[in-house]
Amino acid sequence: MISLSILDYEQDLVANSSDVSKSKFMPIILDLIRTGKISRIHIDVMRPPMIPHRTAFSLESIQSMYQSLSDKIPLAAHLMVNDPFPFVEKMCSFIPREKRENFEIFIQRESFKSEAETVKALESLRKLDFSSGICLNLPTSTELLTANIIETSDVVLLMTVPMGAGGQEYSEEGSKRISFFSKMFPSKNIAVDGGINNRTILEAKRAGAKIAVVGSFITRSKNPIETVLDLEMILKQSS
Repeated sequence: MISLSILDYEQDLVANSSDVSKSKFMPIILDLIRTGKISRIHIDVMRPPMIPHRTAFSLESIQSMYQSLSDKIPLAAHLMVNDPFPFVEKMCSFIPREKRENFEIFIQRESFKSEAETVKALESLRKLDFSSGICLNLPTSTELLTANIIETSDVVLLMTVPMGAGGQEYSEEGSKRISFFSKMFPSKNIAVDGGINNRTILEAKRAGAKIAVVGSFITRSKNPIETVLDLEMILKQSS
């Protein structure tokens, strides 16, 4: 499955956060959704100090995107922030409880000091009826992603680049991590994010990833629709 990261569109979407339907990128997003090849829209929420010198996606813009897109496709918010729950609480105010199962929230393992705190946070997301995801940054030791944490999450997101910027090159270390966790937890949904293109999407899939978060390879291409269709064809042919 392909999840579309819209980080490259962030500046214009935020500039139109009162009504993102006015963004020049919204027609492209809608066309990509209409292909039927995108499983989810992935929103990268960034704040210092976790992501130094980078702020991405205001809560107002997330609310506007939810209102514009949630009846068309599931969404995900990847919270690259030190304390995710102020964001979660505000999202609860505009996402009805009965619709939260289609809204995925990824929290960072690095946001928490211990396994117990991480498990408690994931359990809190589930109690709020969100789909819960845990993300591990590429430089972080895999030992911090314990069995208890993985079993408490709905999805495990493995970064294959250091998080914080789009357009980076896929790391071979990422493939080793995907392979390790997919073998340890074969029934778990393993997602991959970072440096995904028409070559590395196959590498990630062969390593065991079930979901690929794809951003700049699609959003910076001359023909995003054709690029998505090509990626889908590559995945089908490798099955």
